[in-house]
Amino acid sequence: MEYFPNANLRRIHEVEGFHQKLAIILNDEFVKERESLESENKELEEIVNGLELQMSELGVSAQLSPEFLDQYSRISRKIHELEAQNDAYTKLNELNEKKRRAKQALDQSIESILSEIEAQINTEMKELNSHLFDENRKAPLLRLKAFNSYSFFTPDDDGTGTNYKGLVLFDLAVLRLSRLPAIAHDSLIFKNLEDESIDGIMQLYNESEKQIFIAFDRTNSFKPSTAKIAYENTRLKLNKNEQELYGEDWKLEVNNHVSKL
Repeated sequence: MEYFPNANLRRIHEVEGFHQKLAIILNDEFVKERESLESENKELEEIVNGLELQMSELGVSAQLSPEFLDQYSRISRKIHELEAQNDAYTKLNELNEKKRRAKQALDQSIESILSEIEAQINTEMKELNSHLFDENRKAPLLRLKAFNSYSFFTPDDDGTGTNYKGLVLFDLAVLRLSRLPAIAHDSLIFKNLEDESIDGIMQLYNESEKQIFIAFDRTNSFKPSTAKIAYENTRLKLNKNEQELYGEDWKLEVNNHVSKL
């Protein structure tokens, strides 16, 4: 081993020992397989000898004609072809049945999941809706008909204000029930809501443990508590007279006169 002074002799001996054990095991397997084949061959020879003896007793020649062998070969091939086709047809039916059962299980799972989601959101929206008004008003409802089909409405009320209120309650319900970290509502939503709804919605905003971003441009017409919530949570206030977001009103047309020399 002087050519490989760093060789791990112990590891090499272990590998060589493993190879020797493997060779012994394989040799034993080969011997067993050979004995099994020899036994089967002996049984087949006995069967053939028995058949030849019976044919001899019946006066039938053991030598088959080429025509008979050809016909037998054609029939045998045809039988194999028909068996293969039958097996394929049976396999196809089995696969179709598995596909049908899998689709049925998938549809049932989707229906169950959608039903659970629908129930949770509707329960949450009803709870939120109860905090908006003094009287008991109908809450919006979500109907998940399939994974790609839904309906969203408030029973017996399809007014614009009710629809926008439903949108806000749906967003708040999803915010509470899911891992969604934040939502944002534009001032357009509030312009279509009645004052009483806005007072209750602002209170729900204030109670949320997650971030809610809103654009709000009216405070004077609401309850003092609503104005207080808006004031205490204001992070950016915009107005005219150079208090715009970027320091100027982009709606105004500016005439730039460039002097020519």
